[in-house]
Amino acid sequence: MEKKVPPLLLFVIFAVLIGLTSSWPAPWPLWFSRLLAVLLTLDGLIFCGWAVWQFHRANTTVDPRYPERTQVLVTGGLYQFSRNPMYLGFVLLLTALAFWLHSLSGFLWLPWFVLWLHYWQIVPEERQLAAQFGEQWQQFCQRTRRWL
Repeated sequence: MEKKVPPLLLFVIFAVLIGLTSSWPAPWPLWFSRLLAVLLTLDGLIFCGWAVWQFHRANTTVDPRYPERTQVLVTGGLYQFSRNPMYLGFVLLLTALAFWLHSLSGFLWLPWFVLWLHYWQIVPEERQLAAQFGEQWQQFCQRTRRWL
């Protein structure tokens, strides 16, 4: 299963699951959920967009299923704070969806999304990047957290 499901497709699958199972209403006011949803959506879009822009600017692949095609290790911008800002952006967007739907049951899918990303995407990617970039990768990992 490693790197077989594109993360964007995985994001869409989990968004649909959140939407289909949003039956357990949240106990806080709807306006609060909507406000948080808008703020998290903006943050998620900024994280994803900025990270993709940095990859394009560095002229390297954005497709995480093929980390061996990576030509440059991007370590600036958002990547100073997170080794996975695109994935973090996806988590923020799914969290925003759960808030928008005002659904506690939607939040139950978030840990499963993170676990899938961790074991089937991030770990294999990092293994490939360590083999490809060696000491540069190790230094990057020492100074930059995986998520935040």
